[in-house]
Amino acid sequence: MSQTDQHVPADGPTAQTGEPTVAARASSLRPGTEAPLADAGPVVRKNRLAALDGLRFLAALSVVLFHFVGQTPGAMEFVWGRPVDTLFPEAHRYFAFGRLGVDLFFLISGFVICMSAWGRSPRDFFISRVTRLYPMYWVAIVVSACAIYLFDTPFGHPNPRVLFANLTMLQTPLGVDNLDSVYWTLWPELCFYLTFSVVVWKGLTYQRVVVFCGLWTVAAVLAPSAGIPLLTLLVNPTSAPFFIAGMAFYLMYRYRPTPLLWGIVAMSWLLALHFLLAPHGGRNNWETWSPWRGWLILSTTVFFLLIAAIALGWTTWIRGRWLTVAGSLTFPLYLLHDVIGVSLLHHFSDRMSPWTLVGVTVGGLVVLSYFVQRFVERPIALAMRRLLSSAEFGLKTPTSRRRP
Repeated sequence: MSQTDQHVPADGPTAQTGEPTVAARASSLRPGTEAPLADAGPVVRKNRLAALDGLRFLAALSVVLFHFVGQTPGAMEFVWGRPVDTLFPEAHRYFAFGRLGVDLFFLISGFVICMSAWGRSPRDFFISRVTRLYPMYWVAIVVSACAIYLFDTPFGHPNPRVLFANLTMLQTPLGVDNLDSVYWTLWPELCFYLTFSVVVWKGLTYQRVVVFCGLWTVAAVLAPSAGIPLLTLLVNPTSAPFFIAGMAFYLMYRYRPTPLLWGIVAMSWLLALHFLLAPHGGRNNWETWSPWRGWLILSTTVFFLLIAAIALGWTTWIRGRWLTVAGSLTFPLYLLHDVIGVSLLHHFSDRMSPWTLVGVTVGGLVVLSYFVQRFVERPIALAMRRLLSSAEFGLKTPTSRRRP
């Protein structure tokens, strides 16, 4: 699966407003024009997009339930110690679709990263990404490593080299296995941040984001047949359509829908389905999961329609502090659930009924995610932000050390 931002974005889905609000001002802005800074007034974050917070949490929860209930029969037997037919004979095939929650993550990430980066300097963008991703990721690495190396878990004891490579978050280009399988989504997120930072460096405008979407679309189409592994590694063709559509939806939200933006979304939707339904080398491994194609098409279409509803302002009535809190739990829940949850299921599968064990485990993980996010991740992220904000990023030679 980001992630997030991550497929789980750094600042959460907030509507950046000056005066009056972005939604109100959007109708008066023409695509291709930016509101003058003098007219924008101070940037104030008033209304969170609660619907995005809720969708983020539902996407994370769907991935969690997929790993606990909907994995392939062989994986389920490995986790639970008995055939899936004796555990979830009917529910298993439905929860298998939970793996598609990652696609919803990527859609939301394209929307929110574009929104949160608007008006920021490259330095601010870099700091926001680093302090969002790495603190919680390092906490998850430590927790997972302790569980794997100190306790009897079904994950074995990988070479310590895997641990060190994973701490960099660059294990994919290094050719090293993920310490936890869910970490695979972090590389597409990092590539998105890296390439999008070029646009941030130039300054975000409607035109530049549209051009970026077009160039990335072309690269995603050409990469599979180009025979250049590095290009495929950076472009991430199977994930790219979701990020691109998310950015186009944000432009609709910030300005207004146009035929050009709908064209970008439509092309992204078609490419997303192409890579999802591809017989080989696409988004899905048909040897392990082969559902009816119609359900896959419907699921992806629903994801696009949900983000479209938010972009068009149809969900502004959705409010609730609890949705904001739920959205903040998405990243820790996603990173912590696999090793901890699967280990608990593996050890207690013969002591409790399957559904009770799943419910208790999911509930416990949500509570754990809340405390980790509030009392561990947040303080570390704030400390890192203060440190990086005061750091010198230039290449100026430091003053020579005075020697006695």
